[in-house]
Amino acid sequence: SSVTKLLLKTLKEAANPIAHSDLYERTEHVVSMASGHQVSESRRNHRPYLQERSRKLAVQKETTNAAEQPQILSNVKVYIDGLLSGTTDIEMKRVISRAGGQILYSASGATHILSSQSLSGSKTHRLLTKKTRISVHVVRPEWVFDSIKAGKRRPERDYTILKNSSTLNVTMMMQKQK
Repeated sequence: SSVTKLLLKTLKEAANPIAHSDLYERTEHVVSMASGHQVSESRRNHRPYLQERSRKLAVQKETTNAAEQPQILSNVKVYIDGLLSGTTDIEMKRVISRAGGQILYSASGATHILSSQSLSGSKTHRLLTKKTRISVHVVRPEWVFDSIKAGKRRPERDYTILKNSSTLNVTMMMQKQK
């Protein structure tokens, strides 16, 4: 009780550790986010961190890919759309990455769209009427597995979900010749 009275009497003095502490200035303040990560409230440049992270992941990918399988899906950029029957998207991402493919998180720039079900009407229309240099193949997940098993890329036409008129004509022509 005598300590409390002494502290209360000396609140205005600079020697009082309660009222004149610099602990707040010496502390880095963090806020817990919903993701569970702690993020500083101050503005920081995250670019060096992201560049270093990307560099480390690239090195990591090179060492794991060199020790594993041939790069069958190199130059293949895959967007996973919807349900994948017989596998999960996490497993498919791992398989594609190990085979040298790249996973995209949007359909723009993709060379292949993986899905076990038909695309929505608007996505189908967009793909069929789009004027690009790269034609997008909409294929089933089996294309990836069969390509890896064969040791080379299998023809996409055998696994396609989206059939435009030119693909149908070529397929029908090939069937008539048999």
